Amino acid sequence: MNNKQLQITLIVLFLIATAVAIGFIYFKPNVANAHPSEESEHAQEDFKRGPHNGRLLQEDDFQIEVTIFEPEGTPPKFRIYFYDKGAPIQPSDVTIKMQLERINRKENIPFKQESTYLESTVEASEPHSFKVKIAAQYKGKSYSWEYATYEGRVELTQEAISANGIAVAKASSKNLAITLNAMGKIVPDAESTVSIAPRFAGVVKAVHKKLGDKVEKGETIAIIESNDSLQNYEIKAEMSGTIIKKEINKGMYVSGQENVFAISDLSSVWVELHIYTSYVSQIKVGNQVEVKSLDGKLKQIGAISYLSPIGNEVTQSVVARVTLSNLDGLWKPGLFVSGEIAVDEGFARVAVKESALQTFRDWDVVFIAVGHIFEVAPVKVGRKSQGFVEIITGLNDGDHYVAENSYILKADLEKSGAKHEH
Repeated sequence: MNNKQLQITLIVLFLIATAVAIGFIYFKPNVANAHPSEESEHAQEDFKRGPHNGRLLQEDDFQIEVTIFEPEGTPPKFRIYFYDKGAPIQPSDVTIKMQLERINRKENIPFKQESTYLESTVEASEPHSFKVKIAAQYKGKSYSWEYATYEGRVELTQEAISANGIAVAKASSKNLAITLNAMGKIVPDAESTVSIAPRFAGVVKAVHKKLGDKVEKGETIAIIESNDSLQNYEIKAEMSGTIIKKEINKGMYVSGQENVFAISDLSSVWVELHIYTSYVSQIKVGNQVEVKSLDGKLKQIGAISYLSPIGNEVTQSVVARVTLSNLDGLWKPGLFVSGEIAVDEGFARVAVKESALQTFRDWDVVFIAVGHIFEVAPVKVGRKSQGFVEIITGLNDGDHYVAENSYILKADLEKSGAKHEH
């Protein structure tokens, strides 16, 4: 190849590269806007939309358009428009019935006539997940349509349900305790605690135990040389337990008046809850209490065994005492705890395990379970007590719901990018 041919080849390659670059600039995909637009999503739908962007149903020349009207701040309602050969007609010319088949119930939707449409007299409650059945009569002819629209729904195989530990329970009525919450602190059981003072003044010759050590009754824990006799005498443990106070060291002088050790049997401890004056009248000895560590990992049911007859003038509270079993030593004196005090009982028409509650969008939800299908049910919650929560609206007595590991279903919905469409 001579120089002239080489130059021509290089020019051609340059022109090709320039054309490719220009094509990339003008035709490359816009990644930032790669999500389908509303128009493209509608184009991919398997149904037509009408003039009000609702679902358009048609048979012969008769059409109805079903919409859900939900301006911000007001409950959503169904609206239905009617057409004959594409021209609007008066709702009074049509008789119509609508039924929704939800995952756990059926709803018949009543309507009232507005100027050019029918509007439901009941809320189109969330989620908008249902099969719709519509029956209409117009000009002496009957029409019927069915369609389904689902959201907030997950379907799993039995293998996936078992592998993820998804447990289903039945919502039911329950007597729930009406409770008050109080903060408190773990302290040693004073009735199982002794304080030890030297019998005679003198100099400490030896200390055999440290703070937190366990001791047996009669065990020597320190030696003191008496000032009077110059003889050594022993301080012995007066009970078996744990040293919770130590104010003695080798070489120090003790007068014989001070307590230098305290020993406590920590197999049981006290919880001292502070009850503020506005609640004192509702608290009495015998009230059941669920005590929890602040991280929620430790829980134990006890009862109020003592209510102080004297209040604290600084905090304006009185002390309510609960005794806890502490054989494993996990309840540590000095740590703060909370107490849920049952002051009364109330009947809940529907109650579920508190572990069933999740949040989805801006709702509190429980996942309803029907076979292998799970769907969010927005709920209004009431009282919570000892692991259960009252459901005021959103679930029926007898509905099956996901009681454990429902967060897995929530994660699946969020991962799939669940949309809110009509």
